[in-house]
Amino acid sequence: MNVRECFDKGLLIKARVSEETIKSALNLATHHIGRARGNLRIGYFDVAFTLAYQSMLHAARALVFNEGVKGRSHLCVVLYLKERYRQDPQVTKYLNILDSYRIGRHEVVYRGGYVSKEEGIRAIKDAEDFLKLTRNVLSVRRKLKSSAPRYGAGKR
Repeated sequence: MNVRECFDKGLLIKARVSEETIKSALNLATHHIGRARGNLRIGYFDVAFTLAYQSMLHAARALVFNEGVKGRSHLCVVLYLKERYRQDPQVTKYLNILDSYRIGRHEVVYRGGYVSKEEGIRAIKDAEDFLKLTRNVLSVRRKLKSSAPRYGAGKR
């Protein structure tokens, strides 16, 4: 599958996305990190891993929303962002991690795959780092938008 197919199949759609929707995705990402930490403490490493993945997915969704796109497929969200941020090695690094966790999550959820404590810890750390990076990317993009000249906005 590629990004064009994602749009053709309706798995990605152009849409007006409110600032509130972006904030909500970031809040969900933060919430899932907290839940992942709690599950790690009680030894539910598979649940911690899955929640860390969910956090990363919601952070990724915030980036997609910021582009005026909504995604109905985990894979398509990742593909879209990999194409959009291909020139940014830091974002690309975390998108590759997210994609590998997407596959790992599938194994855990649908096949009962094993997750070690170390894998749970690593996934939570990656989720925290990706959320921080996402907030920085969104902050920089908002600053660029707000400082852009607005033609035709003055009095005539």
